[in-house]
Amino acid sequence: MSGYTRLERALMDALAHDLRGAIPDLAGQFEDSRPSQRRNSGFGLFTEMIVDRARPTPTSGPTGDLGTVHAMIGSLPDPIAFRARVRNGVLLGLLGDSYGQDTRAIDFTTVAFDQVFTVDAQGQSIPFEPARQMPASPLRDLQRHNDHRPPAHTTEPPPLRNVGALQRVQEVDAPARHMPPPQSPPFPNTIPSPGGKLPTDDASLLIGLWVLIGVVALIAVTVFGLPLAMGIVFAIFAGRAVRDPKILARVRKIVDGWQSGLSPN
Repeated sequence: MSGYTRLERALMDALAHDLRGAIPDLAGQFEDSRPSQRRNSGFGLFTEMIVDRARPTPTSGPTGDLGTVHAMIGSLPDPIAFRARVRNGVLLGLLGDSYGQDTRAIDFTTVAFDQVFTVDAQGQSIPFEPARQMPASPLRDLQRHNDHRPPAHTTEPPPLRNVGALQRVQEVDAPARHMPPPQSPPFPNTIPSPGGKLPTDDASLLIGLWVLIGVVALIAVTVFGLPLAMGIVFAIFAGRAVRDPKILARVRKIVDGWQSGLSPN
């Protein structure tokens, strides 16, 4: 709806309401349209409108210049009639008829206007007021109910009192209680004590070898510039190799000999 004047928007809003029974989606078509050409015929105006082609085309609808919208324009003594030009229910433009009044000196893009109204079947003028034409929201009926408000309490509820074990612990005169000693961890402590031997079971030894392989691969990549892919391949192959029982037995002998040499006589 970009590019339309304030007059065109006001008139199309009124026409969409006036023709809501014949062309229900007229307002939507106007929202998805843009102005093409504007002409001042000397006795009115015509604004050509192009509806977005991506919008679904109505399967059927009326054809012609439809609507009973009128408005007072500028200093003209009589109102101008405005209609929507449609073909098979598709919006083509906005047509204005001044009933013979000269409009050549009027710039319809900036002219002042007021008193937009429609004419009913009896010829009576009905002012168009968008705020009153909008249907009431059903949420307003829901908001009138006060069932969401909690009932008012006539008396205050009694204060809460904790009579559980925590309250007895927090009492001033409660006897001192000692916490039970911490239990030992469910798994053995594998950290060697000072002066003790390093664990040489298969699981601990394998973990130590894998950590050593990872450190060597990291140093080779970061310090000696070894490609990362080669470092990963080296770590994988070395990690698999140390799982061989023969290699693992040799490493265990080396560790045992090293620990024996470090132990004091």
